[in-house]
Amino acid sequence: MKLFVDTSAWFALRDRDDQFSEQALEKLMRIKSERIELITSDYVFDESVTLINARIGHRAAVSFGDTLLKSGVGQMVTIGEDLRLAAFELFRKYSDKTLSFTDCTSFALMKRLNLKKAFTFDAHFQQVGFEIW
Repeated sequence: MKLFVDTSAWFALRDRDDQFSEQALEKLMRIKSERIELITSDYVFDESVTLINARIGHRAAVSFGDTLLKSGVGQMVTIGEDLRLAAFELFRKYSDKTLSFTDCTSFALMKRLNLKKAFTFDAHFQQVGFEIW
């Protein structure tokens, strides 16, 4: 199985004080035991590093970045022009929701890769038709 990983999951795995930390760690154990393939994007990486830096600190953000970039934890997809344009169309379409543009890049990527499930604590994924894993 392939699973998209969103910023909220990365953050919960990094911040032990996050309300979803315990759930995230339990899910990480399942990911490891079931050998689930993780997929994320460079936009999610950017958002995660920025959030960790703002809420926990620079050292934690660098540690997270090093781990994700060097460990081969999962596949990081670069959001190119085609996905960026598809994401902007989704951003335009969902004017009734409070989606970030990064969310929309995630949705476009998931659609492109035919991914149905996301490791996330962000209800927006479910609101647009994906399953929260």
